[in-house]
Amino acid sequence: MEERKATEPTSVRPCIIVHGGAWAIPDAWKESSVSGVKKAAQKGYECLLKGGTAVDTVEAAVRILEDDPTFDAGHGSVLTEELTVEVDAMIMDGQTLESGAVAAVTGVANPVSLARHVMEDTPHSLLVGNGALKYAKKIDFPILSDPLALISEESRLQLEGNKNFNEAVLSGYNTETCNTGAVVNPGHDTVGAVAMDSSGRLACATSTGGISLKMPGRVGDSPLIGCGGYANEEGAVSTTGHGESIMKTLLAREVVCNMEGGYPPDFACTKALEKMFEQVGGQGGAIAISKHGKVGRGFTTKRMPWATITEGVLKFGIEPNEEISDACC
Repeated sequence: MEERKATEPTSVRPCIIVHGGAWAIPDAWKESSVSGVKKAAQKGYECLLKGGTAVDTVEAAVRILEDDPTFDAGHGSVLTEELTVEVDAMIMDGQTLESGAVAAVTGVANPVSLARHVMEDTPHSLLVGNGALKYAKKIDFPILSDPLALISEESRLQLEGNKNFNEAVLSGYNTETCNTGAVVNPGHDTVGAVAMDSSGRLACATSTGGISLKMPGRVGDSPLIGCGGYANEEGAVSTTGHGESIMKTLLAREVVCNMEGGYPPDFACTKALEKMFEQVGGQGGAIAISKHGKVGRGFTTKRMPWATITEGVLKFGIEPNEEISDACC
């Protein structure tokens, strides 16, 4: 790899980048995936233009993705092996290093907002399972009467294509070729957002419904600080991909470390992803913004829908090395 160093900016520019998960996205889902991340980026950028903070912005953008059944978060969540839904999310303020997260929660359509409550209204950083649900009820956070309402039709179809968790991982992240010979409908993955506001403050947020046919109680990287996301004054990142691999390598922190070392966000993401694959064979993706307001992304899976807006210019893509410009909000 050619090593490149970041250059100093002339001014702070509010910006946002979002992702809709790095995995083997089927052709039939390309259009809705791209449309979804564009809508989320536009919502986040509108928040920035109205003077919203970076934390406000990433929450707003991720909520759009959680409400879109195309993505594995909130209303598009996948099923555990016991045919239940458990969601995870995190949010982090890069200026203060305050963070909040929830994991293995049932009946919550917008876990990113519950995670923000944990960050701002409790002395804790992570609540899980029944404890997180009890806290949600305590603060009158919206809870669905039917937790299975979060299951999309696509998530139900995954049960027909994948026999178990390992097969879902192999087909979804193409870390290996699925050895069954069957045509599978792979489990879709995590969503996330990273933003810089007009004061130069950075934040990140990540949300997921997990991997199809996971064991109940399984928690991946998404709600874990330094794994599914990380933000400080140097940079912010949200990751996606095979959770167990991301956890082993602290992928989000690795990306930020690369930016701290002077690398621009795109190279910082690529360098960290290559290291993860070399160390544990895992694949995934990442989006990032540096303290200079530079935006970057990288992924090693078949596809990853992403969208970014800087200075009113919307760019997006889903295929490797694809970058398309379009009219903004």
